[in-house]
Amino acid sequence: MRAIFCSVILVACFAIGCGGASRKKVDGKIVKDGQPFTVSDKGVFVLSFVPENDTGVASYNATTKPDGTFTIVGPEGKGIPAGKYKVHLQAMDPYQPGGGTDKLAHKFAPGAPNPKIVEIGSGELVIDVAK
Repeated sequence: MRAIFCSVILVACFAIGCGGASRKKVDGKIVKDGQPFTVSDKGVFVLSFVPENDTGVASYNATTKPDGTFTIVGPEGKGIPAGKYKVHLQAMDPYQPGGGTDKLAHKFAPGAPNPKIVEIGSGELVIDVAK
């Protein structure tokens, strides 16, 4: 009886997805007109993804590199669920003119009037800051 109960629970978990929505780590890159968008070795990208429907779920942060590549690892390193997200992105670089200001002029900062929306699915995510 115990074996049957455990089997039923296991099958149910696979069918309904125990622990909430399925998540995966997502790799991506930031480009401008298809070309890599970078900051200096002292610069930093601040990148996060907020569910488009603002369900009250916290944002999903990405780890970034100066070459514009990133990985969305999410809370506890479990990744991010598939779906549509608002992109919050700033490119802070102390070596640019104006020193330390956002190279994107706050166009993608939290609260920007026309947020960029991306769909997280399968494959690499490309964020083109020129579009």
